[in-house]
Amino acid sequence: MNAAHEAGETARTVVMALKQTPAVLALVLFNLFFMAVVVYVQHTNGERWEHLIEMVLKQCQGASNG
Repeated sequence: MNAAHEAGETARTVVMALKQTPAVLALVLFNLFFMAVVVYVQHTNGERWEHLIEMVLKQCQGASNG
């Protein structure tokens, strides 16, 4: 058997198992959604801190030159 066939068999088995246990499917979907939200929040938080640090550095440079 080739790798694509094996991957297809595995995917079908996983889907069948998740159909039989909807609570596990719901938890998997919630975890994926939660991880996406965490990544987005961390990305925007990083941008905010970068902007804040740039502002502070510009003010420090302006004060030392003034």
